[in-house]
Amino acid sequence: DAFILDAGQAGIFVWIGKECTLEERAKAWTIGENFVKEHGLPEWTTVTRVLETAEPTSFTQWFDEWVDSKSHKAFQPRLYQVSDKSGGIVVEEIANFTQENLDGDDVMILDALNRIYVWVGENASQSEKQNAVYTAEGKETPDFKKLFPKWSEAMFRIGERSVENMRKLLFE
Repeated sequence: DAFILDAGQAGIFVWIGKECTLEERAKAWTIGENFVKEHGLPEWTTVTRVLETAEPTSFTQWFDEWVDSKSHKAFQPRLYQVSDKSGGIVVEEIANFTQENLDGDDVMILDALNRIYVWVGENASQSEKQNAVYTAEGKETPDFKKLFPKWSEAMFRIGERSVENMRKLLFE
């Protein structure tokens, strides 16, 4: 994408997104230059090209909540443990998690930004299982596994689980 910002006496800014093609860049620049003429602005009005990730403060000052993509921290997955050991359901975030934090006695929730995984431990209680849409212990998807710093297939050695056995595990 590309955008035109009319900043009054500060001039016209033509913001060019990183994904713009050469044709889109040229068209945006032409539109920016024509904007001055079409709106009857003085000939001395500056038209400034602004590239995504290289925005000067003279451009970003016009936005109340500009997020600098260079300093914006990337999303980190978050792991939560769901337990009823205290008598009521408690959800607690696990900081700096590893595979070892997956507790086979509880339900775990992994927030992966665009996906939420619910992992049901083999010995999770009925109350922990009742509302779980699950990724069952031993049946983790590759997408689930890659969100952990290290993953060992040997850590959770379990027998074969049929659909029927999984239903028993979850609902009995």
